[in-house]
Amino acid sequence: MLFRMLLLAASAAALTMSPRAAISQSRARVCMAAGIRTGDNVYVLSGDDKGSTGKVISIDVKKKSVTVEGINMRTKHVKPVKEGETGSILKRETSIHISNVRLADDDDASKAADEAPPAEQ
Repeated sequence: MLFRMLLLAASAAALTMSPRAAISQSRARVCMAAGIRTGDNVYVLSGDDKGSTGKVISIDVKKKSVTVEGINMRTKHVKPVKEGETGSILKRETSIHISNVRLADDDDASKAADEAPPAEQ
């Protein structure tokens, strides 16, 4: 009896929510579960900038990624648009998947120094 009631309640909830809304809610839950918001300081767990910290500039819920200030920099070469104008090279931050960052503690730098084993000679 209890199973039927749960099944009925689940089907009623599924009818009221469109599939698209359910997907967007699940994506939002991932970002909320990570507890990361714009303006937070995060610590990079993997990639070329592993061990770095930076401030979150933006969060993309659809891609489940964050853009961090000064991290994951990419170079973009811009061609001159008009004659006589010179081209340029731009450095921009690109996004990182949310699983590759975590909220930074104030003492991350001291933790990294404590974890490093002393050099043996």
